[in-house]
Amino acid sequence: MSSLNEPPLVLMVDDDADFQGIVRGWLLPEFEHVGLGNGEDLLDEIEALDPDLIIMDVRMPGPDGFKLCGQIRADRRFDAVPILFLTGCKEDADFIKNLDAGGSAYMTKPVDRKRLLSVVRELIGAVSA
Repeated sequence: MSSLNEPPLVLMVDDDADFQGIVRGWLLPEFEHVGLGNGEDLLDEIEALDPDLIIMDVRMPGPDGFKLCGQIRADRRFDAVPILFLTGCKEDADFIKNLDAGGSAYMTKPVDRKRLLSVVRELIGAVSA
């Protein structure tokens, strides 16, 4: 977790580098952004980075976002880190999988800057409160 002098750290896991670049631009300078293209070694990355929030896609190479979320929630060190699914998956079944996996919020692409920043601020504020 970030100290009072540092912006909150958002770890984003999404295989679309262009989309990550757009989101990074929206988050800076209010938030620090670290991007990963897949979830390989995600638990090690979380431990090293200690993010305030994880934004995760559902469909990507390797383990999908739901499986990764379940792994994060199963690890007591990270079970309180909010996880925002930001995905193109619009099916009701995917939203239910988000809840089952332990996701904190679920948004579908395309997303607009104002709405995304509102949800990010809300999720980070809920943890720091």
